[in-house]
Amino acid sequence: MDIEELKTFVEIADAGGITPAARRLGVSKSIVSRRLARLEADLGVRLLSRSNRGATLTEAGTVFQVYAANVCNEMNMAIQKILPARKTA
Repeated sequence: MDIEELKTFVEIADAGGITPAARRLGVSKSIVSRRLARLEADLGVRLLSRSNRGATLTEAGTVFQVYAANVCNEMNMAIQKILPARKTA
């Protein structure tokens, strides 16, 4: 599992589906679907229930989304903390 997969999953959950997440991320639906599939395979659990009308989070997806969002937020904060040091080095 990598951070891009987590970010993609969080975006899917926030956007309400794969298509709107792909638009927000500026990537194709197939990339979003692949990242989600890899994450679900790594975890061994379905995070989204897909239907003709879109996708909804499973119970596991709802729980995991909270933690994945926290990880992504922490990574973003860590990156922001080191950016000034990185620019002057």
